[in-house]
Amino acid sequence: MTCGQYDAWVLSGGVHQGETGMAQDSMAAGQRFEIGTVLSTSVSVFLRNIGPFSIITGLIGIPYIIITLWGAASAANLQASIQTGSIPSGFYGMIAIGAIILVLTNTLSQSAINYGTFQDLRGQKASFSDCLGRGLAMLPRVVGAAILASLGMTVGFMLFIIPGIILVVVWWVFVPAIVVEGAGIMESFTRSRALTSGRRWPILGLLVLVGIAQWLVGLVIGFVGSLFGTIGAEILNLIVTLGFTAFASVLSGVGYYYLRAEKEGIVIDDIARVFD
Repeated sequence: MTCGQYDAWVLSGGVHQGETGMAQDSMAAGQRFEIGTVLSTSVSVFLRNIGPFSIITGLIGIPYIIITLWGAASAANLQASIQTGSIPSGFYGMIAIGAIILVLTNTLSQSAINYGTFQDLRGQKASFSDCLGRGLAMLPRVVGAAILASLGMTVGFMLFIIPGIILVVVWWVFVPAIVVEGAGIMESFTRSRALTSGRRWPILGLLVLVGIAQWLVGLVIGFVGSLFGTIGAEILNLIVTLGFTAFASVLSGVGYYYLRAEKEGIVIDDIARVFD
């Protein structure tokens, strides 16, 4: 088996026992994981909750916003220092702190918004405090798993990119597995691997589409932002980044639901009942 063949085999989920049973469960559930269905459902959930979800992402992301704006304000001085070969003291430390803050804020946002997403899917509204409370309750496990996932994906991208892409797809729903099922750190990766099996190409296509959309919006925002100077451009860029962060959290929650509906014949009330 060549490297390319192996990568294709992994993305497709390989050969697993019990696939016939899974297909029967899928038919019983009447739901299938399809790009169009997952994307349209995610957009609907996001638009219905764009206010609270944006507030959640913005408030949780305040530390990241501060450090990003600080970096933008220091960009001119930093560029001059780099050209002279003199890196400011503490520069690399600030990069490390920024990366840690980004992981913390993203995972907490995803935990909170995943909860709100499941509540919306069953026709209920989750308050800001409920979403935040659920996110904080799962924070230690989610952050621990996110750190391991980030390390694994980073190494994967360093190894000719493709292994990193595979891990992004295979581990796509490890956060919902923790939030909904209370899975442990290592168990969440195993659970995500099982749920994404057989649907990894559609998941990759879904992520590529969202990535292209964010890139296109970023181009427009970059052009508009150039009219407002460095700080203005960075503020607009932050708005777009936080907006897509919130949408990505909704997307993973909706994707998790459709994967379980297809494989296990489960309905949204069965999933969301764990929150009652």
